[in-house]
Amino acid sequence: MSKIIEIAPLAAKEDKLEQISEYLEELKHELGEVLEEYEDEGADSSKLDALTEALDALEDAYDAIDEIVAEEL
Repeated sequence: MSKIIEIAPLAAKEDKLEQISEYLEELKHELGEVLEEYEDEGADSSKLDALTEALDALEDAYDAIDEIVAEEL
């Protein structure tokens, strides 16, 4: 992943949240793929648990931002 995340500095706060939400969605997808690779390789459960917790945290952050954006509309 070679992208640099840039949030438009002059954008409205709602637009910034939408951009962050999009980046979180992308991160969730990428982390999900990495987690699957570890599962396929038979990684130990502590690694799988840590990656699953990280993925859950990204999902929670995404949901929280999505709720705020929905309230702003």
